[in-house]
Amino acid sequence: MASRGGIADYYGITYEKIDRQKGVFWPCPTLDHPGTPRLFEDGRFYHPDGKARFMSLAWRESGDPVDAEFPIYLTTGRVVSQYLSGTQTRRIGALVDQYPEPKLELHPKLAEPHGIRSGDWVTITSRRSAITLEAMVVRTIRPDTVFIPYHWPGGRSANRLTHRTLDPRSKIPEYKVSACRIEKAAAPGGRS
Repeated sequence: MASRGGIADYYGITYEKIDRQKGVFWPCPTLDHPGTPRLFEDGRFYHPDGKARFMSLAWRESGDPVDAEFPIYLTTGRVVSQYLSGTQTRRIGALVDQYPEPKLELHPKLAEPHGIRSGDWVTITSRRSAITLEAMVVRTIRPDTVFIPYHWPGGRSANRLTHRTLDPRSKIPEYKVSACRIEKAAAPGGRS
């Protein structure tokens, strides 16, 4: 009932319907509604006249630009087994086993000149702090960017590296684009 009548109405979504349809998308306002796989397909948007609104904004440099000292983009995000911050999912052993420690993801073209292979330890340094993580060399990221999941606290927290510049219009912190550098490191605290 919490969503009933709202834009993101999921009142009509049941576990049985999810199983039967192999997933259900909101809005799904009634029990006999099939769900809405694609919003706005009918060409109507959530404004009185039904039209979409576009705003033009001036491009600006990141609040933490890359340069010679910090030449790599750092972005943070989720891993699939650790929903949101992991405050609930990191209490479930099977999910923790899927991704027990944060890893630095980097492209082979970035890893190679640094002599880094999957399983090596890497220190990631930004203008604010540094953390050391195990590397995972993947082809699913840009060669000029590294990725760190933000689900871990303390000395493994990716947020120690990010900056707090706010977008001038939305006032949302710019956590997804920080400048950093990387270097191969020894395993921390007796790890191998």
